Amino acid sequence: MFLRLLAFTLALLPACPAAVTHIYLVDRTDIPGYAYERVVAKAHFAVDPKNPANTIIRDLQNAPRNENGLVEFAADLFVLKPRDPARGNGVILFEVSNRGHKGMLSMFDFAASTGNPSQGGDFGDGYLLQQGYTLVWAGWQADVPLNDDLMRLFAPVAKVNGQTITGPVRSQWIVDTPMKTYSLGDRNTHIPYPVANPDDPANQLTIQDHPDSPRRTIPRSEWRFACEENGRVVPDNGRVYLATGYIPGKIYEVVYTAKDPTVVGLGPAAIRDLISFLKYENDSTILLGDQSRYLKRAIGFGTSQSGRFLRTFLYYGFNRDEKNRKVFDGVWAHVAGGGLGSFNHRFAQPSRDAHPFLNLLYPTDIFPFTDEAQTDPETGLTDACW
Repeated sequence: MFLRLLAFTLALLPACPAAVTHIYLVDRTDIPGYAYERVVAKAHFAVDPKNPANTIIRDLQNAPRNENGLVEFAADLFVLKPRDPARGNGVILFEVSNRGHKGMLSMFDFAASTGNPSQGGDFGDGYLLQQGYTLVWAGWQADVPLNDDLMRLFAPVAKVNGQTITGPVRSQWIVDTPMKTYSLGDRNTHIPYPVANPDDPANQLTIQDHPDSPRRTIPRSEWRFACEENGRVVPDNGRVYLATGYIPGKIYEVVYTAKDPTVVGLGPAAIRDLISFLKYENDSTILLGDQSRYLKRAIGFGTSQSGRFLRTFLYYGFNRDEKNRKVFDGVWAHVAGGGLGSFNHRFAQPSRDAHPFLNLLYPTDIFPFTDEAQTDPETGLTDACW
């Protein structure tokens, strides 16, 4: 079965609209060797900033709205599901994509890593498919690299009364080999927030020998927001050019005034609303057909960054949807430790984590650290992750 560019609109009740408004089906194929099919699509959403469940989304009130006063956004969607829904186990196993990637087939099925599992060899020993899980991925991160195999969120930019929002952003990096240009985005690949004014004297680049060493300011005359192209240095509001070159092993950090913050908190909202749609609202639509009658439970799984995302998801209260229903029935935050992350604040950089020598002092290893209540000795605050 192979369908392309087929769109459908879900029937919405005017008095109580569903957050998922459209599913655009891009591709649908059978999986060789398994009684499964692969669905590639894009989910479209519209959320009400006045709904109590959405007041936790930072800057949602500053996002553009449609004629009904709702904020619209979209996300990539990838589903592996039993062709015969009656033979499924009724469980959605949702993986929070780590920086846009798909990893749970490698984790559970010993499969080779691929961004587009479609052939028999992409499923390893086939354990998850043999058990009848409906496997789901969706884009939640708007700054992942532009790559067709990566899951992306398509979220609006926040503005105040139509005016551009600016604010401080900190970018930090270490190079392994000598180079003169580096991206403001994490890991030299993520899409950064653009510089508001490249000539602003408040923009500052520093260098450190070690995390606990003092920062030394690099003279403004030695660097600029630019890159090298065909032997020429040209302006680039997403990269930093250092004329003397970056020294491997040193910690570089630029603090600059950025503009146009994405409403990052729509990422966890997209996952919340998609899972609720699949569990409660998906009544015999073309996406899953009668599968909806069998999808009764949902497990959220994530490794490292994605595990921290799930901990933060629970901490902020995203596991309750707009109709006060439970989203995930269980959460598996793998290799997350006690960390949270930059998943719901202005100018958030979701990929930033915490390492001994890199991405220092980002909001990753912050209070609270435990599932049971603890008291912070510095602030006196008592809290728990959930």
